[in-house]
Amino acid sequence: AKEFYAITPIDLQVKGTFHQFGNFVSGLAALPRIVTLDEIEIKHESESQHGKLIMTLKAKTYRYLDKDKK
Repeated sequence: AKEFYAITPIDLQVKGTFHQFGNFVSGLAALPRIVTLDEIEIKHESESQHGKLIMTLKAKTYRYLDKDKK
């Protein structure tokens, strides 16, 4: 927690195509809360899953702290 806001980190791993990742990130950007994405890594799932990728990342959400709950 900072002076007037708190950060909640969330480790994520998602599986799909490059375009599905774009839709996923676009959905995160449309959330009413600020979300930043860090430590993004994209790899092929395996040779047998043609076109599928695995993305690992850390999402961080930010929220204001209530003045009474500092």
